[in-house]
Amino acid sequence: MSRVMPLVLALMSGFFILTTGGLSALAGETTVRATYNITAPIGSGKFHFASSQDGARYKMKGSADFKAFLGFYNWNSAIASNGYIHSYKPRPNIYAFNARAGKKSERIRLDFSPSGVKKVRAIPPTKQSAKRIKVTKAHLRNVVDPLSAVLTFTDQAPSLTNGTKACNRSIQIFDGRHRFNVKMSFKRKAYAKLSNGKSRTAFVCRAKYRPVSGHKMNKSVSYMSKSNGMEIWLVPLPKVKMYVPYKMVIPIIIGTAYAELASFKVRDPKHGVIALAKP
Repeated sequence: MSRVMPLVLALMSGFFILTTGGLSALAGETTVRATYNITAPIGSGKFHFASSQDGARYKMKGSADFKAFLGFYNWNSAIASNGYIHSYKPRPNIYAFNARAGKKSERIRLDFSPSGVKKVRAIPPTKQSAKRIKVTKAHLRNVVDPLSAVLTFTDQAPSLTNGTKACNRSIQIFDGRHRFNVKMSFKRKAYAKLSNGKSRTAFVCRAKYRPVSGHKMNKSVSYMSKSNGMEIWLVPLPKVKMYVPYKMVIPIIIGTAYAELASFKVRDPKHGVIALAKP
């Protein structure tokens, strides 16, 4: 299988998790559990996420299971990141990614300094090619890993009415092989129908995928970068100062990939357990 689906799942890993950065000032540990259903033209799967945050320190982990071509192709991954919050922004320490598809496996580890990535270990190594845009040291500065990217949504006062405030931001991500940016802007309001039978207002953000380096500008990458159809739906949860990603829409050359919230639970010292959706 091409690198398109793993890249799509990396994008989903970076946004289909809770934006828990606003919780860092609370005393005691805050934990989050969430599950998303993934569907694509060639198959389907699930993404599971768990995080804990105590003061400025955070730990995150996730796993994805994706089956394609009537179950003849299975893609499984485990992902983890840890770091701390500084001035309401994530400062990753370590990022680890492991994946297996059939007999093929992949492992990536990133070590960070306060200014960016200081060490990259990828097995197997990225294949060298004249068509591949080279990743330079400059591309590794001031970036976050796909999991820590969620903390760039930190908001001390999530708005219930202002979609521009919720959406307008730009995020620089490096996943161990690709450096890319995601530029977000407000598109419209919609209603998110949750699995507990309730509905909430969602801010639909337009997300532009902008590849920087590590990729080949093939038809798939070119299509994704030119598309205006990528969306991230954010549901405000003011009690715990976060926006919860409800849905993500990613147009790919063979159709459209989706991820949608299936279950969500956050536990914090002040409010106890809050469940936005449940199976």
